Amino acid sequence: MTPPLLQYDHVTVRRGDQIALDDISLSIPAGEHVAILGPNGSGKSTFIKTLTRECYPSITGRPSGFRILGRDTWDLFELRALLGIVTNDLVAACTRDVTGRDTILSGFFSSIGVWAHHHVTAAMQTRTDEIIDLLEVAPLAGRRLDELSSGEARRLVIGRALVHEPKAIVLDEPTNSLDLGASHELREILRKVVRAGTTMILVTHQLQDIIPEIDRVVFLQHGRIVGDGCKADVLTPEALTHLFGVTVDVARRDGYYAAW
Repeated sequence: MTPPLLQYDHVTVRRGDQIALDDISLSIPAGEHVAILGPNGSGKSTFIKTLTRECYPSITGRPSGFRILGRDTWDLFELRALLGIVTNDLVAACTRDVTGRDTILSGFFSSIGVWAHHHVTAAMQTRTDEIIDLLEVAPLAGRRLDELSSGEARRLVIGRALVHEPKAIVLDEPTNSLDLGASHELREILRKVVRAGTTMILVTHQLQDIIPEIDRVVFLQHGRIVGDGCKADVLTPEALTHLFGVTVDVARRDGYYAAW
């Protein structure tokens, strides 16, 4: 049997004196699209950092309890080819005088930009062309990221994460700092990515970010999982009011959910 893409088994993560993830257990099979939803301070950033290996579970005489495709030890370069992870910090780091095309192409080398010592093959160029077409960024390919809007730059950095055909893409607050129009455009592009066959794990506090193709939603609050199920069951006014600590109403339209 194929092991889960991600497996958390009673995982606790400390950051300084604080417990950021508190005894969480979670299994995400390969091919399942999942949203991790929670307010600021709920542990979402730490969840991402367990994937990037910036944070490690506490170990008290037993295995770490965290595995990716059944393994708890990975070479970092190998892991980057397996999971395409896009955080706001990465978008900021990539927003420099590098063209959109080279930003995407640099995903093969885990760099920012393509440099003289990189050996760029014809297959890499072809795959970059495919990503440019998928993400509809041809007009941006020759422009520098530091000349683009936040939404345009983010789309190219997502292309960088997708170029090596990872098993899954992990997105951290993908519409952060984007206006309504740019947010809508990005969500529609993310729908194309999922339909093209890439597993998506979305980490967000925005209900509207959960595209229709994502059906499973996990609630994270104070470092603990407090809900896990299909959207129709968990995205209710009562459950969201408890999660965010304010009175919430919910509306649904064209497969999207919104709260106010």
